[in-house]
Amino acid sequence: MRYQRVFIEGVVHHLPDVVIPTSAIERMLAPTYERLHISPGTLEAMTGVAERRFWREGVQPSDLASVAASELLERTGLARERVGALVSTSVCKDYLEPSVASLVHGNLMLPPGCVNFDVGSACLGFMTGMAMVANMIELGQIEAGLVVVGEGSREVTLSTAQKLRREDATFAQFRSNLATLTLGSASSAMLLVHERLATRGHRLMGGLALANSEHNRLCIGTPISMQTDAPKLLSEGVALARQAWVNAQDALDLDPARVRQYAMHQVGRANHDAVLKTLKVPESRALRLYPKVGNVGAAGVPLTMSVARDKGGFDHGDTVVLMGIGSGLNTQMMRVEW
Repeated sequence: MRYQRVFIEGVVHHLPDVVIPTSAIERMLAPTYERLHISPGTLEAMTGVAERRFWREGVQPSDLASVAASELLERTGLARERVGALVSTSVCKDYLEPSVASLVHGNLMLPPGCVNFDVGSACLGFMTGMAMVANMIELGQIEAGLVVVGEGSREVTLSTAQKLRREDATFAQFRSNLATLTLGSASSAMLLVHERLATRGHRLMGGLALANSEHNRLCIGTPISMQTDAPKLLSEGVALARQAWVNAQDALDLDPARVRQYAMHQVGRANHDAVLKTLKVPESRALRLYPKVGNVGAAGVPLTMSVARDKGGFDHGDTVVLMGIGSGLNTQMMRVEW
């Protein structure tokens, strides 16, 4: 994917105010820890996740996405009548139907001609949504589009902890549910526009996607559970990312030495370290958010990009690379000239 006319007009993020320390989850699991001889502190030691956040009970993905998108439109000053597409990319859903996108569309009172739909691509959903909106802009079908995401981890975390509290819970079950206990919550929104509407000069140069669906069952998630073969998911995911990074450097004219910031999907310490080592990414150029937010699903990449920008991690003219690995297996990378 190569783009000539697509710009990022803005990106925002929101985090919940309910902080859940990893130690609190371990206290819920204390009987199981004692029975299986698991030492307190194991969860954080293995994952690097010290805390995650929950939205208030009853808050829905569409609520979160609507708040982020509304704030973004207010910040950028773009009239809602100019928005030609709205893509919701959350792993979490309000319902099987209607789509989250239709709920957000209604909440924002976007014009009838604004197409709206959900995209599902696990933790790569947001980047996939970016590509779809960018394609429509590049083709001249629309002049502006919103990509939104709202992820919540309350239900899946509490249901998993309850399952692991059972007297028949085994160490193998604890291991396969370990990644579930690192999930966090966040929301984000991005506005992509045609160069005619761009006022900030953040150009989306293009992207590249690569799949290895032979490994499509290494992570199986439902609204109340997630079973993961974490070691194999890590090794195969990083191998796929290695090949994609080689391809991306050629396809997107990427010089790693010029990349100021890598906005990476947040998973945990092992995944982060493995990607940095394999792709030879400098530690100082890849922000670590997972210790305080956990794995926030499809919100990970835009959250990292938004936080890095707010922290002054890159300036106008800098090259920023977005990258993630998602269940499937899929990986995606994008180049932005900020």
